[in-house]
Amino acid sequence: MRRRPVLLGLDLGTTRVKAVLVDEAGAEVAVASAPTPFASGPAGTEMGAGELLDVVGTVLATLGDDRAGVAGVGIAGIAESGAPVDAEGSPLAPVIAWHDPRGAEVVARLHERFGDELALAIGQRVRTVTSVAKLGWLVDAGVRGTHRWLGVPELCLHGLTGVQATEHSLAARTGCFDVQRRCWLPEVAGAAGFDVGVFPPIGTAGSTLGRVSARGGAWSGLPEGVPVTLAGHDHLAGMTGCGAAKPDLANSVGTAETVVGRNSALPDVALALAQRVAVTLAPGGDGWAVLASAARAGRVLEAAATALGRTPRDLDGLAEDAGAGADVSELLADIDAGDDPRLPPAPPGEVWCGLLRALAARTREALDRASTVVGPAPRLVVFGGGSRSRPWLRAKAGALTLPVVRSTAAEAAARGAAVQAGVAAGWWPSADAAPAPVLEPVAAQERP
Repeated sequence: MRRRPVLLGLDLGTTRVKAVLVDEAGAEVAVASAPTPFASGPAGTEMGAGELLDVVGTVLATLGDDRAGVAGVGIAGIAESGAPVDAEGSPLAPVIAWHDPRGAEVVARLHERFGDELALAIGQRVRTVTSVAKLGWLVDAGVRGTHRWLGVPELCLHGLTGVQATEHSLAARTGCFDVQRRCWLPEVAGAAGFDVGVFPPIGTAGSTLGRVSARGGAWSGLPEGVPVTLAGHDHLAGMTGCGAAKPDLANSVGTAETVVGRNSALPDVALALAQRVAVTLAPGGDGWAVLASAARAGRVLEAAATALGRTPRDLDGLAEDAGAGADVSELLADIDAGDDPRLPPAPPGEVWCGLLRALAARTREALDRASTVVGPAPRLVVFGGGSRSRPWLRAKAGALTLPVVRSTAAEAAARGAAVQAGVAAGWWPSADAAPAPVLEPVAAQERP
C-alpha cells in the first residue's frame, strides 16, 4: 500500500530526541521521542555517538510503517556538543554535553591570546559551552587522529547519508567561526590545539546535503535516496517551526530557556555582548539571530518538582489556585548553585506558583536584553515543553509588557526541521512559504 507523503523532522535535544512527521498541509501527524543518552559519571556528562544514533533509530522505529512515506528529512539539535571522528568516520571520543565544564583551560588560553576581539568576531563570549573548548580539551587529553569534528545534528546526517557537512547556524556556535565575515578562524583553532580543517564544509539549511544511503536506510527504516538537510540550531529551528513571524521575538522553553530574535542586518555585536546576548547566524545564513539566555528552566523545575515530591503536571494544577505564590529566592539560589533545595514553608502549589513567577521575571529580563539589541517586537511566541504549562504561560503574560502567544506546534524545533526538509524535497520554495501552526493568545495571570 502506498503511504501518503510526509516530511520527517528530527530535534536532537539535551534531554530528549524528538521526531515529527508533517504532511503537506503542515500538520503534525505523528510524534515520537526518547531520552537523549547523556549520562553523568566521574569524567562528566557525556554519551557515545553510537548510543545517540541507536536512540534515533529507536525513535524512528516508533513511527512504524509511516516511515515509508517520508519524502525528506531535516535535522536540528543542540549546536555545540559533538565528537571528533577519524578518516573512516568512526568516533574517537564521546560527545561531551554542552553544559559540562570541561575545557576551562582552553577558554583561558583563548582569552589570553585574543582578548575581547575574539568575542566580537564570533558573536559570543568564549565559554566552555563552545565546541572549540571541548575539542581543545580532548586534544589536551591526548585524542589524536581527528579528521572531522561533527556536532550532534551532523553526526546524525553522517549516519543517514555518509556525508560530513555542517550548516551556518551550527558553525556559528562552535566558537571558531566569524559571524560577520562568515568564515572559519584558523588562528583560533590553532591556539586551541587543532587544525581548522576539522570543521566540515558548510551547506545551506533547506538544501539537499545528502541522501539516505543503503546503510542509513537499514538502521533508520527510511527510504533509500530521500533528501536530507540540516535545519540548524534547535532554538532557531524552533523559531522556524513555531509560527513566529520575522519581527517577533520567540521564547524557547526546554532544558534551557532562551529568548530568540532575528535580524536581516548584522546587529551591533559590542552592544549585544554588553547585554549578555549572543549574535549568531540564522539557519541558511540568511540574516542573523540573537540569543538571550533566561535560565536552565527545565532543570530548575525538575529539581523543584523532585523536592516537592509531585509531578510538574500535578503542581501546575495546584498552582492554579495558589494566589500570590511563595517566596522562592532561597530555593532558586540552591538549584542554581547545585545544592540541595531548601523548600519554603508553604503548600506545594504556592511554591510552584512562586517559582513560575520567578522564572517569568527571568524571561522578562532576557526579553529586555534582546530587545535592546534588535528593537521592540510586536509579540512573544512561546514554544517548547514549557509552553504546555498554562500557569507558567499566564505568569509570563503577567510579567511582560508585550502580548504573549503560544505555538500549538507539538514539537516546534522538530517541526522546523521538517519544514526545511520540505524545502529540500521541493514542497515549498522557502521555509517562509510553508504552512504555519496556529498561535493561541495567552491571558495574563491575575495578581492578588
